[in-house]
Amino acid sequence: QHLYAGGVAETMDMKRRRMVLASKLYYKDNLTQQQIAQQLNVSRMKVSRLIQQAKDEGVVRITIDYSGTYPELEKELRDKYRLKDVVVIDTTVGVSAKEQVASAAAFYLENYVRKKSVVAVGWGTTMKMVPDYIHQMESQELTFSPIIGGQGQRELDMHATTIASNFAKKTGGRALSLIAPALVENGEEKQILMKNELLHSVVETTANAQYAIFSLGNPQVINSSISKSGYFIDEDLAQLEREDAVCDLVSTVFLNRNSRECCRSITDRCIGITGRQLKEIPNKICVVEGEEKKESVKAALDGGYIDILIVDQVIAEYLI
Repeated sequence: QHLYAGGVAETMDMKRRRMVLASKLYYKDNLTQQQIAQQLNVSRMKVSRLIQQAKDEGVVRITIDYSGTYPELEKELRDKYRLKDVVVIDTTVGVSAKEQVASAAAFYLENYVRKKSVVAVGWGTTMKMVPDYIHQMESQELTFSPIIGGQGQRELDMHATTIASNFAKKTGGRALSLIAPALVENGEEKQILMKNELLHSVVETTANAQYAIFSLGNPQVINSSISKSGYFIDEDLAQLEREDAVCDLVSTVFLNRNSRECCRSITDRCIGITGRQLKEIPNKICVVEGEEKKESVKAALDGGYIDILIVDQVIAEYLI
């Protein structure tokens, strides 16, 4: 460890050595600034200044690797559809697109949902995966409330009430239950159910949520979540096809290719919030992937049902 002979040179050399060491401990060894301060026997503020100086003088060069991300495409989508935010994920890395959008949705919730908020929760195969990727939200004191009812023995983990409960378990928050069918046989049965004080209270809480998180379905696709759920009778499925429904928004709204609402005789039997109430939630986070849902996303965007879009690059490029 050679030191320069001159006092000034020696001082500058030692300063640089300390700067390099602090940067190495911080960026490579992942030590905290407090741990580095203890190791170097200096104050934490001194460590902070050393790290900043290392960046200013080019000792540390931070580069952003944009491979697998699409900042320009995200900006285009935000501008074109007047969205609050867009996250486009890369489906070429080997992990399933459904897992990636679910993971991205969990990250978004962790970083952007405000404390003590109510989050309205949708249903389906994509949504059921999102809680699995939640890590640190224990201090947020969130309430998760189902957008739609759901009972039965089929695909229980797809129901909104189950997913809301899983969100609460992972975040240390609270979950509300909508213990009712997603769809009833007629309007009279719906009126009777909605007179139940507990059901009415849950629906009102959902309607007044600050956030909604949901996926979209395409009723035209074979083996869609709609067909798996058991919510719909054959007559309903035939009507969805007859009226050219390409977008299922948590089964509270169906849209055709022109973004017009359709199949109201089905949604009028829905136990949950209405399409209008869903639309009025200020931060609607849509999590969706799969080429078969391109038209579904386009219809929902044009209809004004999405504020934050988390989507794969296949759909993103189609939308542009």
